Amino acid sequence: MIDKSSTLLLSDPPQEASREQQAVSKLYISQVCKNFQLKGHKTLCAVSSVSFEVQQSEICILLGPSGCGKSTILRMVAGLESISAGRILLDRQPITGPGRDRGMVFQSYTSFPWLTVKQNVEYGLRVNGHSRAERQDITNHFIDRVRLTPFKDAYPDQLSGGMRQRVAIARALANGPEILLMDEPFGALDPETRWQMQELLLDIVRMENMTVLMVTHDVDEALFLADKILFLSSHPGTVRERIPAPLQNSAKPTTKESMYEIPEYINLQKKIMHLMREVTYDPTS
Repeated sequence: MIDKSSTLLLSDPPQEASREQQAVSKLYISQVCKNFQLKGHKTLCAVSSVSFEVQQSEICILLGPSGCGKSTILRMVAGLESISAGRILLDRQPITGPGRDRGMVFQSYTSFPWLTVKQNVEYGLRVNGHSRAERQDITNHFIDRVRLTPFKDAYPDQLSGGMRQRVAIARALANGPEILLMDEPFGALDPETRWQMQELLLDIVRMENMTVLMVTHDVDEALFLADKILFLSSHPGTVRERIPAPLQNSAKPTTKESMYEIPEYINLQKKIMHLMREVTYDPTS
């Protein structure tokens, strides 16, 4: 349980990690910057000196106002954006481009409409040359994990939004990634479906020993899912605060109702909302 006397951790930037620290980190990000070239030879600094680590089986949430660089950081980890400076290591190996060791789930539904649920989930396995028996075993396993077995022969347009997002999660997991990258994956869902999907994600992370780096704007979602929250300020994006989840490890809540019963939750929610106001209305933040 966190120390009630100090809900927010120190915001000082972390020191360069030792080789031992790098070795135990699943994802290691050090002094990463991203600059975009604009017209007239101008440069926009979107992300500046971002450093953090994510451990195995940990859910790390990037939280902050619009335009603070959350999705840019996620895309750099995915290898979809190059870094301007710094280092990103996954299992001690530098990330230089897209790879099968990272699974990506976006906010928009990305299923192929002409394929069934089962065909969508096994698509990557087929492309990567898995045998028919392997594809069947892996596909059935993850369709069951996301609770879509009765719908495995349905097409995406026959499914609800939450079901289609479950297909996307199953497809990402079926490829055996070392880390799951999620960019506002539940943002388009109605509130009831959203909290159901959040609980499902916690269940999958526990059962599959999965590591997750996720972007969200939703404070409740961050507090419920995260093992740790990195709050980013904007202009340019940098880590302003490192925030612990209300409870950790075995005591972590698995339902929304249980989270609301945690005494620290309300105070932590208020502090994060105060931070959000500060960085939203302060153009220098």
